[in-house]
Amino acid sequence: MGRAATAAGFALLSIFWPSATNQVLAYSLAAFMVISSKFIWDYASAPSAPKSVRGPYAVAAVAMIIAGLVMAFRPETLVVAIAAAAAWILAGLLEILVFVKHRNAFAPYRDQLVTGFVSLGVGGSLLLGLDLDAHGLLGLAGGGAIILAVFELISAFGLRHAAKEPEPGLWS
Repeated sequence: MGRAATAAGFALLSIFWPSATNQVLAYSLAAFMVISSKFIWDYASAPSAPKSVRGPYAVAAVAMIIAGLVMAFRPETLVVAIAAAAAWILAGLLEILVFVKHRNAFAPYRDQLVTGFVSLGVGGSLLLGLDLDAHGLLGLAGGGAIILAVFELISAFGLRHAAKEPEPGLWS
């Protein structure tokens, strides 16, 4: 739910900022990456989550933090686009890996296929848009964040609903 709210907040900012500068792009995307990494790590370190996924998610979280730091200290559009693309592509690949290996061990990991491919798509689109200005890059990143936010909200509410349903028993 936290990851969805973070993506939604970033998406709204990216949509409604009329004339984004390099600093707006760099600092908002850096904040999104760092806050998202916190929720990715929380997700992986939940007591009910398999311990074997902590490594891939730790790598994804660290990549996002490093990308956020790079963006904060080097707010040029080319640097921001490459750093964000690299973090999203790596995180997407790791989410797909978690899906492939652990989807049967922990129900929430069944959703990682979609988030993984969305992250790959956003990272790839940023690489294809390296010649765009700050406003264009913010639009690409924000568009991906919208998709992530919607899917993460659907997933979070679905998992919450499933957790409330009683286990089927003999008389149900």
